[in-house]
Amino acid sequence: MTVIAGGRHGRRAAREARILRVDLSGGVLRETWVDEGTWRTYAGGSLLATRLLLIETGAGLDPLEPAAPLVFASSIVAGRRAAGLPRFTAAAKSPLTGGIGEARAEGPFGVALRASGFDAIVITGRADRPLVLAIVDGRPRLVDGAELWGLDTSAVVDALGSRLGPCSVAAIGPAGERLVRFASIVTDRSFALARTGLGAVMGAKRLKAVAIAGEGDPAPVADGDTLEAITRSYASRLESNPVTRWQLHPPGFGAWVGSAAIGTFGVRNYTTSAFPDATGYAPRAFLDRLAWSGGGCPGCPSDCIKGFAPSTDPNELDRARRRRAGGLHQEAVAALGPNLGIAHAGDALRLNELALRLGLDPVSLGFTLSFAMECRERGLVSRADVDVTGADGGADGGADGAADGGAGADLRFGNAEASMRMTERIARREGAGEWLAEGSCRAAARLDGDSAPGSGGGASALALHVKGLEVTPFDPRAQAGLALGFATAPFGPRYDVAEHDADFDDRAPAWPHALEASRPLGVERLLPATAQTPEKVRAYAALAEFWSALDALDVCPFASIPVRILSLDDVATICRAVTGWDVGTDEVMAWGARRLQLMRVYNLREGLTAADDRLPDRFFDEPIDAGPLAGSRLDRDAFAAMIATYYELMGWDRDGVPTAATLAAHGLDRAVGGPA
Repeated sequence: MTVIAGGRHGRRAAREARILRVDLSGGVLRETWVDEGTWRTYAGGSLLATRLLLIETGAGLDPLEPAAPLVFASSIVAGRRAAGLPRFTAAAKSPLTGGIGEARAEGPFGVALRASGFDAIVITGRADRPLVLAIVDGRPRLVDGAELWGLDTSAVVDALGSRLGPCSVAAIGPAGERLVRFASIVTDRSFALARTGLGAVMGAKRLKAVAIAGEGDPAPVADGDTLEAITRSYASRLESNPVTRWQLHPPGFGAWVGSAAIGTFGVRNYTTSAFPDATGYAPRAFLDRLAWSGGGCPGCPSDCIKGFAPSTDPNELDRARRRRAGGLHQEAVAALGPNLGIAHAGDALRLNELALRLGLDPVSLGFTLSFAMECRERGLVSRADVDVTGADGGADGGADGAADGGAGADLRFGNAEASMRMTERIARREGAGEWLAEGSCRAAARLDGDSAPGSGGGASALALHVKGLEVTPFDPRAQAGLALGFATAPFGPRYDVAEHDADFDDRAPAWPHALEASRPLGVERLLPATAQTPEKVRAYAALAEFWSALDALDVCPFASIPVRILSLDDVATICRAVTGWDVGTDEVMAWGARRLQLMRVYNLREGLTAADDRLPDRFFDEPIDAGPLAGSRLDRDAFAAMIATYYELMGWDRDGVPTAATLAAHGLDRAVGGPA
């Protein structure tokens, strides 16, 4: 079933990249190598992955076709047991946006990928039956995965651990198998490649999991002493930095909603900013369900990600602790709690745990559910249209009377039980879950009877997405720079496209040290978070370019400036220490700029244009209605001017197309030529 071809013997060179190519249709595995010049130019992560997609596929390829590649990528520095480095990227053409799809994950898998000896894995084809890619002691093989098909992501980890011994696992759940467009890939139960629907791409290939055990031939570190010194220094500063201290101590940064200012996050599909249930998200609600804290990212002292059980039951807590399940990232509670009108953090944590097991992006899930709930509230769908009872008319979970038509069966804001049931139905494409599994944009087009997703009548106005990807729970009306990022980011709206405006607000900056740390990036002064000005655009562009560099290198932004510890100089030092190259800060920033330009080129090739760089009308037409920012909304003319200014700063014409000079300046005039 498996053929190994194209191998190369002898210890690998630290300055070359080794790629494992997997053709699932033919069961062929082979190695290719990226030379030093190309590896240094396209340093990893989605920068390398986007180049591979550009040169190895033609325009218009359906993301769920066998020929569409799925890429797992490390970088020139990632996957080391050091501060900010246990991280990796997955990328493909997104089933949601039709443009570049990217997701990054912390946790053990990035370290395992590095240890495997492969810097990237490129997967194409479609198997005739479910398979698992197993890499054991650096030796890859395809093994039968039929008995895993249908299992949730946690059960897959159990099964492969029994078969292979201790291993790190990236798996899809039922949602990926059924090609839910916002399905995620979940690594080691708690660390998800959540956004842009990459789980559906993996499911279309009938690849259930990638499992890595043991160690192959990883590229050596040029200067291990310096890398260790940076990590020691980082650890010594954790308590003195207010942001890393907040991330470190339970309940951690996933529990931010209870202390956040009203008006900074979405409530009930952004129909209001008022959230009278904030006390239900106090720290105690999280601490009562805290199962584990620490050690999530091997070698990184930050310990940002913590695991929460779905209930306070001691058996559930012990189960989550032993299995290190229930990992909580920063967006999940807001998307699955206030956004759904759910009054208690415990119910949002239950939904997060369910999303991890089923393999669903909690953000797209949350805003697809809230879209359906608002449609229900406005009479655009009936109770029968969003039925959450079983196929036989009986209840399919919960204890609130759904079997006899009780309130628990109605998908309305605040109904946690109905949300749980609809999540199950979406993951299995049952009943109303069949059309909601397409995401809010396509679901709205179905309701409006329009064949063009995202256009048309009443339901489309309630589907809050950009380029087909659901928005985040951080309110763009409260932070104009973030709003610009949501509109223009090539992968769609993502809350970590750049550091948030609130950290540079001249009225009450969240972290006063942010400005000083940002000066090397070109941010010169504090500005109102809501300012829609050219200076705000310049600040956003500088911040986004740096975080783009972090994503190209798979260095964690939750360890880095402007508000955390790793500086631009530190990142350059890490690159020198790992590779032995004489990397400076200019080269670090060049990787970030090159990534954004290359992603733009890819999206333009796939048909995305300047017309797609827009936000939902709600953020222009309906102001924040509660809290200190009540009355704030985005101004259409000022926002259009911000986009125009951003295009100019990026070296794009008025249609958002990079000029020939811009491509040449970033070394991309040859981007689509030559093999990787």
